[in-house]
Amino acid sequence: MQNSGRLPTIGLGLELFHVQTDTSFPLPATLTTIRIGKPKNQFLGDINVSDLPNANFVSRLHAEIEIEKNIYYLVDVGSSNGTFLNNVRLEEKKRYRLNLGDKIDLGPGGKVTFLFLNKQKVALEPPTSLNNPVTVIQMEFLDTNAKSSLIDGLGKFFSIFGDILNYSWRSLQKFFKKLRL
Repeated sequence: MQNSGRLPTIGLGLELFHVQTDTSFPLPATLTTIRIGKPKNQFLGDINVSDLPNANFVSRLHAEIEIEKNIYYLVDVGSSNGTFLNNVRLEEKKRYRLNLGDKIDLGPGGKVTFLFLNKQKVALEPPTSLNNPVTVIQMEFLDTNAKSSLIDGLGKFFSIFGDILNYSWRSLQKFFKKLRL
């Protein structure tokens, strides 16, 4: 049995994944048009971005995803700051076909970025040494006689160790967030 180093996943439809907050917005399979923007009065967007960072770059009705014969299209519906597909600004009211993995920016500068993805749910496995390998940290001091070299080495060690802890903490947060879905 091969171990790919990844947890098995179960396909669950399509989603827009907000890069800046690691938030998933499922794309309802029952709709033919999915509106993206900030709701106000009569307009109730299917994907509400009001609470996302930098939402001030997003128009009330910014873009739509149109579904026709299982093909997804992105349309800028006259937004103030533009809609970008893979870093290319879209012409207003023109349909652009979406492909899995496409990057969608609402406004310039990559401040409100989504990925068009196949929604995945992690199938949990009990932790084993195969899917949860041990991390080994090894340091080598080149000049053990010099006090400044030792201090520099320790500084580098704790800097790297802090980065590892930070990465591990973020990975655990993402894992537990997926568990709640």
